[in-house]
Amino acid sequence: MWNMLRFYPATSWCKRWFSLALVLLLGTGCSRLLQPQPLKDINLQFAVDDTLPGVYTIAGNTNLPEKTQIMVAAIRYLYPAKPASKNFNPNPTYAVLAYQPAEVNRGKWQTTLNLWETGADGRFQESWQLDQAKLKLALDPSDKVVFLATLAPVDGSDQLQQLENQLAKQKIQLSRKLVHGTADGQQYIQVNQTMAIALPTGNTTPPSIRPEDINGGWGNRFLIPPEPQNPITLERPKERRTNAPATAEEFLR
Repeated sequence: MWNMLRFYPATSWCKRWFSLALVLLLGTGCSRLLQPQPLKDINLQFAVDDTLPGVYTIAGNTNLPEKTQIMVAAIRYLYPAKPASKNFNPNPTYAVLAYQPAEVNRGKWQTTLNLWETGADGRFQESWQLDQAKLKLALDPSDKVVFLATLAPVDGSDQLQQLENQLAKQKIQLSRKLVHGTADGQQYIQVNQTMAIALPTGNTTPPSIRPEDINGGWGNRFLIPPEPQNPITLERPKERRTNAPATAEEFLR
């Protein structure tokens, strides 16, 4: 009887400890399996290299999904030069020098921007300089150019949430530091890089006059272009080909 009493408690304790250890083991395994993996921050950093005078290559590595569209632009801030204009509105405006789209391909994207244009006199100029004299604008340009890499804008927070959900499927999270908003409520993702770039210098052969350069961009629309010559020579038929009644002149013949 004593042997049975000593044996029974030992077996019961073993079963209880084994059950407890099994529960702890399974619980630990489940917690490891269910633990979510940390999301990576979105990467939109890029580098700017000058390849030719006025031409810049913008390239970057990213973890965005394949074929994601990125709009790349270069802007220069312009400050009012006249004291009266500064007192009226000291805030600067800006000119878009160039912009091009880029597409993500195997984690990389690249595009090229040409910041120079050719004036009517053949001088290299930026876009805001072409009509500066005509518009009588006195502007003081910044000595730096800002390069922007922007994802397409989305309307409202719902579409921004959809973008976040799409990125989350790729294990990417959207940093709020990159989210910007416009005055009309549009939200977009953007990173920028500033580089000191001097204004264009030099000249080349003046471009030929285009129709859009005449008459305020309308061209010579007031001129009626001549009708093109008919390439087919029409011969007068030898015999009368009609079922109308004969005329008096035809009876006299």
